[in-house]
Amino acid sequence: MNINNIITPTFCYAAAILGAFVTALSQILLKQQANITEEEKSGFFAKFLNPRVILSYALLFSTLVINQVALIYVPVSVMPCITATSFVWVFVLSILILKEHVSRRRAIGVAIIILGVIISRL
Repeated sequence: MNINNIITPTFCYAAAILGAFVTALSQILLKQQANITEEEKSGFFAKFLNPRVILSYALLFSTLVINQVALIYVPVSVMPCITATSFVWVFVLSILILKEHVSRRRAIGVAIIILGVIISRL
């Protein structure tokens, strides 16, 4: 199987979207850990050297690799639009995982981001 058959434009765009999602997921993991360590009044090492934080930073590092693959076919001018969707993913994941309240201000902010992505691609 040839690698050129796997890495297609569709694959690269999907990788860019996956990268934005993984970035959001890592931010949610960091927020979860921050909530835990804040409640426990943990020390320095408990805050920064624990499995959830290490996994989060590993996910963030993996997005660098994912984005490099995506840039094979995704134009550099399009990547900021795709990575901006990570704010939308964080919004959705914070509702689903962290059970955070959706304020009108946050919903308007996400709507502006989505509108900005749409306008920038016209």
